Amino acid sequence: MSTTSIRLIQPDLPSLESISAPLREILGSGSITNFSKYVGGFEAQAAEYLRVHVATTSSGTQGLMFALQALGLQPGQKVILPSFTFMATAQAVVYAGGVPVFAEVEDDLTVSPADLESLLSAHQDVAVVIGVHTYGLPCRVAEIRQVVDAAAGRRGQPISLLYDAAHAFGSALDGRRVGGFGDAEVFSLSVTKALVSVEGGLVASHDAELIARIKKMRNYGIGGNYNAGFPGLNGKMSEFHAIVGLYNLERLDSYLACRQRSARYYLDRIHSGTTFETFPWPEGVTHTFKDFSVLTPESLEGRRDEVIAALKEDGIETRAYFYPPVHEQCFFRRFADRRLPRTEALSRRVMTLPFYTTITEAEMDCVVDALRRAERSLA
Repeated sequence: MSTTSIRLIQPDLPSLESISAPLREILGSGSITNFSKYVGGFEAQAAEYLRVHVATTSSGTQGLMFALQALGLQPGQKVILPSFTFMATAQAVVYAGGVPVFAEVEDDLTVSPADLESLLSAHQDVAVVIGVHTYGLPCRVAEIRQVVDAAAGRRGQPISLLYDAAHAFGSALDGRRVGGFGDAEVFSLSVTKALVSVEGGLVASHDAELIARIKKMRNYGIGGNYNAGFPGLNGKMSEFHAIVGLYNLERLDSYLACRQRSARYYLDRIHSGTTFETFPWPEGVTHTFKDFSVLTPESLEGRRDEVIAALKEDGIETRAYFYPPVHEQCFFRRFADRRLPRTEALSRRVMTLPFYTTITEAEMDCVVDALRRAERSLA
């Protein structure tokens, strides 16, 4: 067996020398947390980049929990979300007191507006809808908004629309950056993302009052004088993480340009050299490609894991993101009340390939060559 030579991801991290001055400053002053200089600066720059109000959190999952509660989710209320997502989306719903209702996805792996409409008709007590910008591809935001608003109008009460944008800081649709869709959007800034702060999250919204509530919730719900006025936990971002976030945010557009070029090269090579299938990338969309995933060809039905094993033998790290889908996972099966045929079928074929800002054409060629060899050997 080969030692892995092409890793799945390589995080964008600053050199120690490039951030040594701010690190010395915070270590010398002792101001390493509690919303000091660099967290404030990172929030200000992120808000300017996204053109919305923002609040940093300790993780994207924590941001989702706070956003759900700040939107008014009450214990036992239903939340619709796609099953094809990282389990953190559903974990946040459960921790916030909600009951997950799992929706189908389209062939691009984002939530199906048609299935969403059907679920909103069948479940009259849905309080929140969550869309997921899967791998950094923006959802069908206009269709989803239309479906949600129509359902809210029929029942005479609002339905909140939240986006799990964990993969999508920097993504855009027709020039409009992800972060301003829905009532709120929540980003993850962990090491697998296009914008890295090592660990951390960020909630974005046009609603300044919503963001103000979240800023209290991330500090135990304290309104003042140790008097909690909101549900809350310790959900703060540290100065260490904000320093890394600031460094990478200043370089994000150049990172994204690299990722777009590399993704186009990868797509061309996969299409010309294999029968593996890729996902839509519409015109006018800036895509982070947080994950670069493909579908195993129908000729290899049921043999995805063998392809993964073959690439591992060639020293190439891959994953099946996301399998199993959430509604088939042990903890969440109790919430599943129906099968999701498209989600199940796609999850059994999906395979995530190595991809990162600094990936080279030679590395992508190596991956595609390994896919071709696996395809031939398993045919």
